[in-house]
Amino acid sequence: MSSPVTDRAPRSLRRAAPGRVPARRPARTRVVRAQAPAEVVTRRLRSPVWRARQSLWLVVPAVGLPWLSFLYLGLTARRPAWVLAAVTYFAAAGGSLALFATESWTLNLLGLLLAFATWGTGLVHSVVSNSAWLRFKAALTGEPLLEAAPAAPPVEAAPADPVAAMQRELRTVVQTVNRAGGRLPDGAVPTVREIEDVLVPLLAHVAKRGADVEELHNLEAIVTEYLPGALEHYLDLPEQYALTHRGPSGTTPAEELVSQLGLLLDGTRQLQQAVYDHDAQRLATQGRFLDAKFRRSDLDL
Repeated sequence: MSSPVTDRAPRSLRRAAPGRVPARRPARTRVVRAQAPAEVVTRRLRSPVWRARQSLWLVVPAVGLPWLSFLYLGLTARRPAWVLAAVTYFAAAGGSLALFATESWTLNLLGLLLAFATWGTGLVHSVVSNSAWLRFKAALTGEPLLEAAPAAPPVEAAPADPVAAMQRELRTVVQTVNRAGGRLPDGAVPTVREIEDVLVPLLAHVAKRGADVEELHNLEAIVTEYLPGALEHYLDLPEQYALTHRGPSGTTPAEELVSQLGLLLDGTRQLQQAVYDHDAQRLATQGRFLDAKFRRSDLDL
């Protein structure tokens, strides 16, 4: 007799209907445990209090239940050998109880011997396994974590603004001069303030429209090296020595400082003039271009 014909195709040949997406099983979330740093592991293993607290599980095999303790250890540490030991001790305990249940004193004696052997073996096995258990516990923080999140990409620091750094350095120099004004020679403080009066608007101008490499190099040399260096070298000298001692050139350090500050003032003014002249030249260049562009045949039809 022939088998009835069905309209359903075999399972292996079935296809999902058009427009129908077969359901997918949700991905399983794997739980991992965070690993403790090496120094934490060492500190734990060297702590008698921590070792005693983590070894309290030895009470369970001591009272005759080694199978229960090894079952807990095996499932927690995911060690099949300890789970197998738990099964073995459980079978031995069950065998000893079965022998005790008989009416033969010989079998009862064998059951008693098997019970003592299981207890002693399980206790010794537990003591030996305790060191591996302690190492396992010491390596864990005890905090279960879901799969570790990817590390955040490093954030690149924004490039430093050289003009802003020079403005901060100039303010620091002026503050130093104001605090040490009593130690500086006559004429030094007014000259520094004149230099400041030139540099403050010049730096603001450069920060607004930008500066080329040469301008930045000259400004940075004055603000961060020449000006603070001259003041620092002078303030490092004893006050009386700086005012009275004359060197091979016949000048005192105080006179030398005033002379250097005057040169820096002249150089700052020349740099200011060069920057403004450069801007004026660019404006003139654009004017010549516009003149050539719109006053000649470009506008002729």
